[in-house]
Amino acid sequence: MGIYFNPSNESFKKDRNYKIYVDKTELLEYLNELVETPKNCVAVSHARRFGKSHAAGMIDAYYSLGCDSSNLFENTKITEHADYKKYMNQYNVIHLDISSVWDFHKEDIVEAVKERIIDDFKEEYGEDLNYSKDINRLINDIYRKTNTPFVIIIDEWDCVIRNSDDKALVHQYLQFLHSLFKSEESKTFLALGYITGILPIKKIWDESALNNFCEYTMLKSKPITKFYGFTEEEVKELCKKYQLDFDSVKAWYNGYELSVVEAQKLKVYAMYNPKSVVDAMLSGIFDNYWNQTETYEALKAYICMNFDGLKDSVIKILAGDRVQINTGTFSNDMTSFQSRDDILTLLVHLGYLSYHWPDKIVAIPNKEVSQEYVNAISTMDWNEVIHSVEASRKLL
Repeated sequence: MGIYFNPSNESFKKDRNYKIYVDKTELLEYLNELVETPKNCVAVSHARRFGKSHAAGMIDAYYSLGCDSSNLFENTKITEHADYKKYMNQYNVIHLDISSVWDFHKEDIVEAVKERIIDDFKEEYGEDLNYSKDINRLINDIYRKTNTPFVIIIDEWDCVIRNSDDKALVHQYLQFLHSLFKSEESKTFLALGYITGILPIKKIWDESALNNFCEYTMLKSKPITKFYGFTEEEVKELCKKYQLDFDSVKAWYNGYELSVVEAQKLKVYAMYNPKSVVDAMLSGIFDNYWNQTETYEALKAYICMNFDGLKDSVIKILAGDRVQINTGTFSNDMTSFQSRDDILTLLVHLGYLSYHWPDKIVAIPNKEVSQEYVNAISTMDWNEVIHSVEASRKLL
C-alpha cells in the first residue's frame, strides 16, 4: 500500500463516517461497464466543489489492491448490483492529484510526478524492476509481472493547462498523459482511466493524448449527472432530516440544468452544489459557501473583458434575463478568448452560469452565485446595475 500506488480507502472511509453522506456508489456500476473495454477512459470536467475528488476517493477504495473495502461498501447502492464484488479491490491503482504536485514543481511537474510513482513502486518491488525505463514501459512490466491491470486516476488533470503558458512544458505533460492512456503499452495494462478537471479537454500542438476519452462537462454531463451534484430528491431528503425549507434551499443552491434527450423526449436534470447544500444543512444558515476559497476578483476579471456585447450580455443576465450563446468557439482554456461567447462559456464551466442546452442560453443559477456577481460589480464602475441585481436576487 502506497500513497500514489495502490492507495488505501481512508479518503472514502472519512466520507462514509461524515455526518452527511449521500450515496453515489452507483457511479462504480457505470464505470464497471467500461472496465477493460475500448471505452475505458472517462473525463469529468465540472466546476469546483461538485464532488469530483470525493468520487476519486471512492474509486480508490473500490478498485485498489491496497485495501479491503468489503465492509466499507456494505449497505450502499452498489451492493444491489450482482457483480459488484467482481471488481472490488482487484486492480493495481495509481492515483495522482496534479494540483498538489504543481504547487511545488511548476517547472518540473512531469519529473516530479514520475518520481512519486516510482518511489511507491520501489517500496513494493524493490530492485526487481528497471526504473530507468519510460513510465509506461515500467507500468507494463509490473502488469506482466503481476497479471493485474491498472486503474489510473488523475485528479485536477488540467491544472497544468490552466496555469502554464510554457508550451514546451504543456507539450511534455501531454506526452506523459499519452503514455498512460494511449500508448501501445497502455492498451495492454490499462483497465480504466479516470481524470477530473474544470475545463474540457484541450487539443494543443496537434496532440491527441486524450482524444480517446468520453467527456462529461457542465454543458453535457448526462449520464453521470446524478453521481456528482446532489439531485433534487436527495436535497429534499436532507431538508426533511435537517428541517430546512426546501424552496429556500432550491432558490439558493439549485439552478444548474443539464439536459438530455431520452426516448425522444427532453429531460432536464437539476444539479445542486453539494458543498453548499451540506454547509447549509449543518449550519442552518443560507449563505455563500461554494466560493469561499476564491475571491470574486477572478469573476471580475472575466466580465470586465473588452469584447463586443459582453457587458450588455452580463447586464441582461444580472437583471435576471437569459442570453443565448455559441459554445462551439470556446478553446477550452482560460486565455484564448475571441468573443463574448468564449467568456460566457468559460463562466458556465466555472459554475458562474447555468447552461440550458435545448435553447443554448445561459443564466445565473441561484442566489449564492448571484452574490458573487454583486461582490464583483460593487468594486466596478457598474453602479447603475447593482439595484437591478438586488431586485433579481429577491425574485430567485
